Amino acid sequence: MGLGDKLRQIRLERGISQETIAKKLGQKTNSYVSMVELGRRRPSEDKLIPWGEALGLSPEEIEDLVLEAKLEELGITDPTFTVMFKDIPKMTSEEKRSIIRAYEAVRKAREAKARMRKKED
Repeated sequence: MGLGDKLRQIRLERGISQETIAKKLGQKTNSYVSMVELGRRRPSEDKLIPWGEALGLSPEEIEDLVLEAKLEELGITDPTFTVMFKDIPKMTSEEKRSIIRAYEAVRKAREAKARMRKKED
């Protein structure tokens, strides 16, 4: 689900019209809102905060929506990874290095396994 889909879902759940969002963004019509919700446009950073305000979302909640949409675009849909990526800005340098070391160990093991398969073929 893209960012536009997420914004539309929240808007509909809260019973807010596209016109209300458009007004908050300084738009004369709801066409911009519609295009974003359909995934034809991506809202700029300066539009996201007022959009979130119109939906009753905090700036942090908007950031989370943007991050979730970006992760989904990359094919990362596992909730555990989503939580981890959201938590990264709060991690210490040592915690980040630990995650990197764990990932490097997994990658090396995968590469070694691939080399072994190649030799067997």
